[in-house]
Amino acid sequence: MTISKSMNISLTGLKANQAALNVVSHNIANMNTEGYARQRVNFAEVRTTINDNTVSGQIASMSGVKIAGITTAANDYLSGYLRGQNSDYQSLLSDAESAAQLSDLMDTLKGTGLGDALSEFFNAANSLNQNPTDYSLRINFVEKAKYAATKFNLMYSSIEGLRESKIGNGTQESANNSQIGSYVSLLNADLHALENVNKQISSNPDDANLKTQRDQILADISSLTNVTTVINPSGTANVSIGNKDLLLNNELQGELSVGTNGEIKFTDNNNHVSDITANVTGGKLGGTLNGVSAVNDALSGVNDLANAFATLMNGVQMYASGNDAAASYDRANDRLVLSTEDLFTTSDGSGVFTASNLVINDTVYNDPDLVAAARVDTSVAGWELSVGNGDNALAFYTSQSERIPLLNNLTMNDYMNAMSTKAALNAASKAAEAETQGAIVDGIQNQILAETGVNLDEELTNMIMYQQAYNASARVFSTCVQVYDTLIALGS
Repeated sequence: MTISKSMNISLTGLKANQAALNVVSHNIANMNTEGYARQRVNFAEVRTTINDNTVSGQIASMSGVKIAGITTAANDYLSGYLRGQNSDYQSLLSDAESAAQLSDLMDTLKGTGLGDALSEFFNAANSLNQNPTDYSLRINFVEKAKYAATKFNLMYSSIEGLRESKIGNGTQESANNSQIGSYVSLLNADLHALENVNKQISSNPDDANLKTQRDQILADISSLTNVTTVINPSGTANVSIGNKDLLLNNELQGELSVGTNGEIKFTDNNNHVSDITANVTGGKLGGTLNGVSAVNDALSGVNDLANAFATLMNGVQMYASGNDAAASYDRANDRLVLSTEDLFTTSDGSGVFTASNLVINDTVYNDPDLVAAARVDTSVAGWELSVGNGDNALAFYTSQSERIPLLNNLTMNDYMNAMSTKAALNAASKAAEAETQGAIVDGIQNQILAETGVNLDEELTNMIMYQQAYNASARVFSTCVQVYDTLIALGS
């Protein structure tokens, strides 16, 4: 072995250990980077062709050291398991957030909103029962009726507003700007980024940094929705949801979008559109869709309550059974007349009351004497003169205790309490589920961190080892230079 070859061998040691020190520095710099897996240098000896098996021939073949590759300490199984569990966790978090928001809205059913408005309405009816010809009491009654209708309208608007923030209001623009729309946009961006990283990995299959980027993008995707991920032998990733391939063989297979009703669509490269909403069950997308289902149930419940209330009150206002009938007041002639006007009507002219279309009948509102405060037996002569009769106003008041088939045979107050309690219990249950799932995710993350995270003590040990190897190689190189200098001096 010549001195120059010894110098070349020591030079490979300098370069290899310098590279190893760079990896250590990179690990330490990223020890707090979320999702980062530590990297390791793999050394391999360099040998030239052995011309013979003699000792001198073997020595002549020795050519130093090289970096065979840089690998990550990633655990693909645990990473995939974490993605699945985190998808469930993000779904529960989003669902719990929606449930908490809905619970806050539904709490006003029995609190300072709709519940109090209905109480004021029934109390106004009770007051009118005591003095049915008092004009101010009649004005108070129609104002409270209008106030109750307005509270129904506001209740609907509040719940519908929550729904709109999640999936839009039925227009494409609002759907795109909704929470669902923003998640779909982020998911498409992640898939495009993964496609780009896949292509880079195909060209550089040993690049550990690219695989770290791949895993971080996959983690982002799993937080948005549930996907099936396959890591190919080359290190690239295929992604699908349900039976739809989103990313296959380094090529996006289409684009995701949100429909006008909040449905999730997939348009493939042949422009075929599929509704994949049923397959979206995890991540923030799945959790938001689950939350919308509860919001829709709440809207249906409030609509049922509004319909029951308005229908029941109109039934009292227009009461007629045999000879018994509800009567309003003809103030000009100081006499009763049979009731001819409903108390409530719909703003859209439809025949079904909802919380959004319930309004007071303007005719009654503008003439409070049309309120049927009296209930009389028309077979009795002179019933028209019973202007002090307040039996129908009393019927308005006592109807709050009536069990209504449309409301599962509950009273209006019990139905409101049940809706509010159901929302509160659902919110608490979702929060508890999210907390439990969060603990599972934390446990998996801690396990991954123990296996793949940067250990400062280990890195410092490696740094000392590589530094000593570097210094030793430098010492060999320096010794070879000294030998050369000595030989040159002897020859001069």
